[in-house]
Amino acid sequence: MTGADSRFLLPRVQAFFTEYLTVHRGLSPNTVKAYRDALKLFFTFVSGHSKRAATQLVLENLTVKAVLAFLADIETRRGNSVVTRNLRLAAIKALATYLIGQDVLCAGEYQRIAAIPAKRAPHRTMGYLEVTEVQAILNGIDRNAPSGERDYVLLNLLYNTGARVQEICDLRIASLRLETPAIVTIVGKGRKTRHVPLWKETAQLLRDYLRRHTRTAEQALFLNARGTPLGRFGVRHILQVRVRKASRACHSLKDRRIGPHTMRHTTAMHLLQAGVDLSVIRSWLGHVNLSTTHGYVEIDLEMKRKALAACRAQGKPKDLKPLMNRHRDVIRWLASI
Repeated sequence: MTGADSRFLLPRVQAFFTEYLTVHRGLSPNTVKAYRDALKLFFTFVSGHSKRAATQLVLENLTVKAVLAFLADIETRRGNSVVTRNLRLAAIKALATYLIGQDVLCAGEYQRIAAIPAKRAPHRTMGYLEVTEVQAILNGIDRNAPSGERDYVLLNLLYNTGARVQEICDLRIASLRLETPAIVTIVGKGRKTRHVPLWKETAQLLRDYLRRHTRTAEQALFLNARGTPLGRFGVRHILQVRVRKASRACHSLKDRRIGPHTMRHTTAMHLLQAGVDLSVIRSWLGHVNLSTTHGYVEIDLEMKRKALAACRAQGKPKDLKPLMNRHRDVIRWLASI
């Protein structure tokens, strides 16, 4: 590119995605998609305000003023939360950081964009389910129906592992080791791998499920009605449907916003309330920093005097400690990571 053509933004954005994010930074496909969606919104906004087609945007259109106007717009007009606003900003700042080394003429402006602070989000207490509520959701599933069998195993695995929804969607048959001690290998953020113990009941559910659904080792563990891998929105829909049905018998579930991440918080809280060490919970959930795990301590101020009747959702509620003792070798190993 020479002359005016070298100032077009599109070729730099293409290199940002095809080279910088994937090759040099090695970001996960989900992070790349999130950046893509954020920048699509941003460029559409800039295009509308500059009266230029998106393909005709130039590097000079990427300004602090444009970024701040976009952030204000998605909060006011689109109604985005502070968290979403900050995620959009992170994508724009990543692009600006990349461009600092690519375009000396506008490096100062890019540095100012990269210095835009994230907006402080109001602290929200993490929601979680009581054991009886988890039981009500699972008990309301008709396991004789094809989708019911899958949903029962899926939600049990979510509860057992505390995995992120994408981590569950990415599981393959090869991710499971169902011999004693049973373990599932989960690939989390930053492609970091962790091994989470499967409780006896969960392992047996998975054995029965796989006996009735023969697949190759590299196939997805959970499929949708079309026979393709279940996605994040599919898991969310399944959980919402099961919660609505369970709310008829368990009134505390009514009008609750419950998503896959609620199950993750539930697992953490039940482990914490059962006396499991924070460092073990950190390994269990795949937290990078122990400070993230400490957030669960703030949820239940009465934790030290409140006995957890059960952690497992199947059968009669029992204390979690016997279950922990049965998997003591795995727990010790997790704590040593």
